[in-house]
Amino acid sequence: MMKNYKKVTYILFCFLLSVKCFALEFSLRADPQAILPFLSGGANKYAPAGMGGFIDAGVIFLDMIDVGPEVGIFWVPKLDSEKLMDGQDKAALFVPFGVHTDFTFYPFSRLSTTVGLAAGAYVGTSSKNTQNSVYYRAYADAAFRITPMISVGANVSILDFQNTTWFPWQDTEHNPGCAGLTAGVTVKFKFDTVKNAGEVEGYVTQDESVFPLFYTVYKNVPVGTITIVNNETAGINNINVKFRAQGYTSSEMECGKVKSLRKHAATEIDMYADFNENILQFAEAGKIPGELVVEYELLGQKRYSVTPVIIPVYNRNQVRWTDNEVIASYISTKSQEVLEFSKNIVGIARNHLRSGLNRNMQFAMYLFEGIRLAGITCSADSDTPYVKAHADPSALDYIQYPFQTMIYKSGDADEIGILLMALLESVGIEAAYIPAKDDFLVCFNTGIKGTKADSFFDGYDRFFVIGEDVWIPLAMSTLREGFVNCWYKAIIDLQTTADSGEDIQIVSLSDAWTNYPPAGFSSGQDVEIKPEESELVAAAETDISRYITTEFGPRIAAVQAQIRANGPSIELYNQLGLLYVRAGMYSSAIPVYSESAKYGSTSAMNNLGNICSLQKKYEEALAWYEKTLELDPENKTALKGVARMKSEIEK
Repeated sequence: MMKNYKKVTYILFCFLLSVKCFALEFSLRADPQAILPFLSGGANKYAPAGMGGFIDAGVIFLDMIDVGPEVGIFWVPKLDSEKLMDGQDKAALFVPFGVHTDFTFYPFSRLSTTVGLAAGAYVGTSSKNTQNSVYYRAYADAAFRITPMISVGANVSILDFQNTTWFPWQDTEHNPGCAGLTAGVTVKFKFDTVKNAGEVEGYVTQDESVFPLFYTVYKNVPVGTITIVNNETAGINNINVKFRAQGYTSSEMECGKVKSLRKHAATEIDMYADFNENILQFAEAGKIPGELVVEYELLGQKRYSVTPVIIPVYNRNQVRWTDNEVIASYISTKSQEVLEFSKNIVGIARNHLRSGLNRNMQFAMYLFEGIRLAGITCSADSDTPYVKAHADPSALDYIQYPFQTMIYKSGDADEIGILLMALLESVGIEAAYIPAKDDFLVCFNTGIKGTKADSFFDGYDRFFVIGEDVWIPLAMSTLREGFVNCWYKAIIDLQTTADSGEDIQIVSLSDAWTNYPPAGFSSGQDVEIKPEESELVAAAETDISRYITTEFGPRIAAVQAQIRANGPSIELYNQLGLLYVRAGMYSSAIPVYSESAKYGSTSAMNNLGNICSLQKKYEEALAWYEKTLELDPENKTALKGVARMKSEIEK
């Protein structure tokens, strides 16, 4: 009997040593129990109750599976033991040793429930008879976790020391096999072979450094991946992970939540960040010191840990053309330099606007010529030229912000386009762009409806329609050649691209800003680049004259030819007058409308009144409106004109 005990002790010692050397966590459990041996005929051999228990050791996997050896001892009194003769054992002794497997669950932070199975061999003795057979048991317990390492609770099981069921050749007359229920307490200890840090740790991995340009995007697009490792003394629950970087974030950004994480386990979540504009100060690549804040519960108690992390950052000008919309982030209408420049240019333009011509087109001409006459030139970037960089999504491109192009007075085609779009948007003109193969095209919305385009253009081949509006493209590479040449070159480029079967992507700023909001980076300093007003007006007037000659000239000539061929008529005179008005040629429109008025055209009279009103000749305008009313007393245009002119005259 002593030899068997030594063997069991040796086996248990070797097991514990191996666990200590190789396992992360192991357990030791003691289950003192009472046994009720009333099954399998035990009621005819044994007293109603005995006592004993098991000691289990095990390796814990996944914080829930426990596998290992067990050894026990049970003393069961015999039935009517007081009547037995001297020399006869009044009880049977069972010494089981085997293996167990159980599963532990945690319905609450401090409550654990376990179910398991065990089996092995036992040595039973009674009245000098020895029985060697097998045993098995199914057990369950519920325990309170005093600490992460110690649990105390109650245990029940069905225990069967086999006798004749599996081994009929054994002595059935004297063997002491028995079976029944057990109930008792359980005390469980857990031990780690790896020292616990007593905290939750985290680290960040990134496929790419942070682009300062997209600092607002990272609230919705992951910066990288956070790995959380539970190095606490037990499993943790209700985990909330946040990121912050003092000076570079506006708030602690919640990155994700995890319901539970077992001890020694790790999990990954996406990392988000609420960066602020301070990140745009990185003129060179650098690093941001940040912190991962992990809030969690351990055995129902709230805890948190803070882990420092380092976030690599590109410089503020770098970007990859992974998506043509990314360029939208460079274009901001709030830059101080952009607003001051556009305010100056548009102020000059307002004093020289031709009311008959499209307003947006005239502003675009002035802004375009303002860039050119301010000394800003288009030159390819020697390190990352636009024609190469935008075609390679893997390449890092260096792109200037509008204020930098203004300070350096030079930029690649895309950088000139970014400046022009910022200026257009700052004065309320909707802009878009086309990243063409060999050029960067800026497009602006004229506000002219496509259904009325024939009133402003001689044909439909020098513009395109988006939605209901007419848009005009401009090629940035030919900046020095002026507005009209850039316009016509852009049209030729688009036609060539279309003829070759290549796709043409028009990127609307309003749509692109949804995914890539403007960074709004500004130097905060005065940028003194103002073109001479006289030169600017002369250049814009040249553009307007070329536009009028190209778009209105052929139509004016056609109507004039009809008048010469067919003779004067109200219809032809009014057509010619309208063309002169739309071209802003009021001095030419007045005599034409005057001839039509001689034939009694109320429309011509109203138009003469309108022209005089625009020229602030209110008395003459009133006279023309009153002549209209003499012929058509209910004419609404004339009635409104009379009221308006009288109001102006009274002032």
